[in-house]
Amino acid sequence: MEHNITLHHPHLVTADVSSFCYFFQKHFNAEIVYDDLIDGDRNIFLRIGKGRMHLFQSRNPPPRGRNVFHHIGIMVTGLADFVRKLDEAGVTVSPVTVTPGGGFAMAEGPDGLKIELFEVSDEERRIRFFVD
Repeated sequence: MEHNITLHHPHLVTADVSSFCYFFQKHFNAEIVYDDLIDGDRNIFLRIGKGRMHLFQSRNPPPRGRNVFHHIGIMVTGLADFVRKLDEAGVTVSPVTVTPGGGFAMAEGPDGLKIELFEVSDEERRIRFFVD
């Protein structure tokens, strides 16, 4: 199976997602294209030009002054098969967590880089939030 693989977003963690959004809306013309709960936590996708940023409002954010970067998000098709291939190749990867309209798994890249692998199977969600 061939997989369509797309670098999708950096994922940042913050305790104050509203202020974070306001800053990027005011100074960088960001547009909120998704604002909803995922696994019980508020998640927002901002679109800035052709790129995206995923914000996660955490109850346990990094201390102020620390980097807020959490992971990169890569959208793939055939997620379960892709995860299986990575696992067989010796890559550390979690099982797929099924979510409404898709699923995700977390893999470990070089130097401990967290990589979210996700698939959006719900066509409306794909068009509205995840695909230009």
